[in-house]
Amino acid sequence: MGKLAKLRGMSAEEVRHRLRERVRMAADKAAFLIAGSPGYEEPPWVSLPARLELQVGRRLYDERGEFSVRLFLENVAGPRFYFDPSQAGRHRRLFERLYPAELNRVVEEAERICRHRLPLLGHGEVALGEQIDWHRDPLTGQAWPVRFWADYDLVGDNSLPDPKIIHELNRHQHLPRLAMACFLTGEERYGREAVGQLESWMAQNPAGEGVNWHSSLEIGLRVISWLWTMFFLLPSPVFEERVARAMTESMVAQLQHIARYPSIYSSPNTHLVGEAAALFLAGVLLEPLAAATEWRRAGASLLASQAARQILPDGVYGELSSYYHCYALDFYLQAVVLADRTRSPLPENTRRAVERMAGFLMHLTDPGGSIPLLGDDDGGRALALHLRDGRDFRGSLAACAVLFRRPDFKHVAGEAGPELFWLLGEEGGRAFAELGAAVPGQTAVAFPAAGYFIQRSGWTPDAARLVFDCGGMGMAGGAHGHADALSITLSCAGTELLADPSTFIYNRAPEWRNFFRSARAHSTAVIDGSDQSAPGGTFSWKTRAAARLRRHFSPSGLTYVEAEHDGFERLPEPVVHRRRLLFAQPDYWLVLDDFRGQGEHRFDLLYHFAPRAEMEIRNGGSACLELVARAGEASGRPAELFLALCATAPLEAEMICGREGPPQGWLSRAYGVKAPAPVLRAGFHSRAPAAALSFLLSRAATGGDARSGTAAARPRLQRLASPAGTMACALEHGSFRDVVVFAPSRELVEVDRCRLRGEFFWLRAENRVLKQLFATDALGFHRDGRAVFESEQPMPGVTVRFSGDRSVIEELGTGDQNHVRYLRDRELRVA
Repeated sequence: MGKLAKLRGMSAEEVRHRLRERVRMAADKAAFLIAGSPGYEEPPWVSLPARLELQVGRRLYDERGEFSVRLFLENVAGPRFYFDPSQAGRHRRLFERLYPAELNRVVEEAERICRHRLPLLGHGEVALGEQIDWHRDPLTGQAWPVRFWADYDLVGDNSLPDPKIIHELNRHQHLPRLAMACFLTGEERYGREAVGQLESWMAQNPAGEGVNWHSSLEIGLRVISWLWTMFFLLPSPVFEERVARAMTESMVAQLQHIARYPSIYSSPNTHLVGEAAALFLAGVLLEPLAAATEWRRAGASLLASQAARQILPDGVYGELSSYYHCYALDFYLQAVVLADRTRSPLPENTRRAVERMAGFLMHLTDPGGSIPLLGDDDGGRALALHLRDGRDFRGSLAACAVLFRRPDFKHVAGEAGPELFWLLGEEGGRAFAELGAAVPGQTAVAFPAAGYFIQRSGWTPDAARLVFDCGGMGMAGGAHGHADALSITLSCAGTELLADPSTFIYNRAPEWRNFFRSARAHSTAVIDGSDQSAPGGTFSWKTRAAARLRRHFSPSGLTYVEAEHDGFERLPEPVVHRRRLLFAQPDYWLVLDDFRGQGEHRFDLLYHFAPRAEMEIRNGGSACLELVARAGEASGRPAELFLALCATAPLEAEMICGREGPPQGWLSRAYGVKAPAPVLRAGFHSRAPAAALSFLLSRAATGGDARSGTAAARPRLQRLASPAGTMACALEHGSFRDVVVFAPSRELVEVDRCRLRGEFFWLRAENRVLKQLFATDALGFHRDGRAVFESEQPMPGVTVRFSGDRSVIEELGTGDQNHVRYLRDRELRVA
């Protein structure tokens, strides 16, 4: 019944595609069982065009008159590659001059790889043994059974290890770095080791046999690794004809497998993008070998169509995972660079989409070079020529700065890393040096198609950056999305303060998989212990919360975002969670959580801090809660967060760190490992409607100033008297006193000699002089009995700036201002 329902949900074209694939798969399995091979690994040089040598004008045949794969790679494919292997000496000298420390690191890693010790996701270095078994899980020691490639259930078969581990090993992303060491040093021992590992893999993995042929994406990643390995080894004597021939034959068989089994309907996400990139790169480089033209055309077509389908109009990758965004960007980056180099350009729309992706990455990157790991993170890289921190993609951004001539990209990228050198060569490095750096022009940016709002206090090294997620769970059923609607992350001075949990693990641990993608693991709100969205399988959901943006205003000096989701409407007494975020630039963020519905509930506000953050609760009273978190001492970038909360009912605060059952207080910074991390759970019991206010003030901390500061220098939150069902608070910080009023039914509230009617008000006074007002759904504001503005209908948004005896009033969200009465007041003072 389930299969029939799934079939009914498919388009006619998808049904036809899947039927053709099933027939093809059955035929390939029959050939495999009879002949030991699926039959699509024909050597690529058996049908070369006549007089090819004359066409390319280069020598391609050896002294015996036989086609030489090595000569083809040297004379035809090599000059097309990102760097010209024939100029090895020049590349060596330039790299040693530009990146001496990186050269030492490359050699050190090569020595470890020669001892069969490889970095593997979050598990550090693992030992593969004297003879590498490419089917053996290096963590458990369990070997995957060898069978026809389609006869595995990778996710559902719990008798087998996590397939992510064996896949990561067989991507062979260590081999380009090993071959790079040979290329840069001339040390043939590194080349022999790379060739030895390739030959052992080919012997153990004939076409169509074993788990390493199961996923077309994994094959595509391996093909990309082999291409880089091949051209790094090309100048070396160890890369002799038999090696070049065997490697190319195996690579062609892998490419034919991708072409026969693309993830058009099974995994139409980064899987398909990675497969398309592999087909395109190999097609461009290996043309006119058999099928290369078809690979190039198919790859280019898929890259263009998937850019239109998977990259949102605002440049965010459609799975709404920041890591997969960068993963997809790196696939596209390699394709665009090679297309430009070989004059095989991709459509301009595709290039523009890639530029928009880089723009999102620029805004997402904090001053320390890190991105928050929103959504899933599988720990892999589309290109791993240089080992970076798993959250640092500045190398890709530097290449995009040159590719698109973007000074703002250069400012955030900082320097021309090794990735730029290999992708764009000496000319790319020169172009980067000549490109002026420019500070990006915006500090508050909206990505409305994705639902991300990124705000920062500036672009200086000590700036704070906050990400507000009010989008959905991404395409493809939310396979790599999390139940993180209305969550926030925050860093300051490049130090993570409020963190996203990332992933930890996909397979074989459902309780942990579900925790890390739950609302409980994110800095958002939970009601009655229930999640926003109910998990299904490893990459599916039973229910998905729908989030929507309600309002977004950007008056001078402020940014206001208001969004909600319906995930708690599944409760017996439904509730809608609405969150307002006000950024008082550049000082702090105000978070207002508004719970509208029926019945008695337990409301929990969750704030997840970075691992090893030091916590200090300075005021644990039920009226207001104040907390200071400090992190980054070990990295030399100390930062602190002052967090103050109040609610419509007394708050109960609890700090949790590293709790096993039920899981709470954990973060993962690399696939396969988790670490305890403190989380504040500030909860209260109340009937709905209910509300809570949070103030977030972050700053870079130097020395011991955060601990030794006087009480007078610290921000202070004060609860003000207001009618039942409303909330009023005052935050005093420096010379400012900011008053916040929330009245969901637009009751009249009187505070600080002001009479306010409306849903939400924020007032700022400096040195006791009223300077600014912002309000939503406002009906009127009076000061000392005099009206500043009045309206018969609620105004969606209004801001007032006070200067001496003048009031400048601006209505937001509508062009009709006729019903607003403007008044000029004398200077307004706060009592």
